[in-house]
Amino acid sequence: MNVFRPPGSSSVPRFRPVNTRKRAQIVAIVLAVCTAIGAAAWTFGVNSEDDFSTECAREDYVVPAPDQNQVNVYNGSGLIGLGAQIAEELRGRGFNVAKIDNDPLARKIRGTGELRFGEAARVSNILDTLRSWQPGLVLVNDGRRGQEVDFVMGLKFQSLLAEPVPPPDMPKTACKPESD
Repeated sequence: MNVFRPPGSSSVPRFRPVNTRKRAQIVAIVLAVCTAIGAAAWTFGVNSEDDFSTECAREDYVVPAPDQNQVNVYNGSGLIGLGAQIAEELRGRGFNVAKIDNDPLARKIRGTGELRFGEAARVSNILDTLRSWQPGLVLVNDGRRGQEVDFVMGLKFQSLLAEPVPPPDMPKTACKPESD
């Protein structure tokens, strides 16, 4: 007597046993295909010997002169005097520093820091220039109307770089100075 089929009832369909051999073959084929795709991605993408990078070498990069937007330096790191020290370094590198204070939003920034700006600052080169001296800064568009930019230091901020590096999202063609 079958427990899945009531006695004397032929209108109820008979359940067939699961074909475990067919199921095992399908699982093996799916695993083999996934392994092949992963190996191909690792060989040709992640572990490639070719240079597919869009970043340029440090010696090729020429940092642009900063536009005269006002830069507000805010200390969110908790280290006393770090804001004034970084503001002096930025002034020495040609930036127009306006305010030096603790972070007015009093947010806990766990990373290197933030660059807060509005749409008007996007048309100038101030964001790329600031990020070339500290590439770990996160861009935050806070919707302000003016062209001023807030340079906010986070908990992991230590100092500005001694030599500028290309910003993380800059294309390779922008690294070398154009020769006429």
